[in-house]
Amino acid sequence: MARVFLTHRVRDYAEWRQGYDADAERRSGAGFSEVGHYHSAHDPNEFLIVWDTELSMEETTAMVAGMLSDPDLGRLMEEAGVLEKPEFWVA
Repeated sequence: MARVFLTHRVRDYAEWRQGYDADAERRSGAGFSEVGHYHSAHDPNEFLIVWDTELSMEETTAMVAGMLSDPDLGRLMEEAGVLEKPEFWVA
């Protein structure tokens, strides 16, 4: 089992959240279950997402890297107001 920590900075969280929720099938299909969203104390448009998965750390790292490199997801993130490519950590 692995846990993913993914940071985002977006133009507007409410706008972004609509796009994120609409893309839930991609995450569930990859085996990710959401643990939560944690906002910066200083900026609600900067936040951390936490997912759990049954995949190994290596498989998880490859899966998230592949998802973030997917041009279709890149377009969705741009449309949803993601300001910079997310960073992620796997534990």
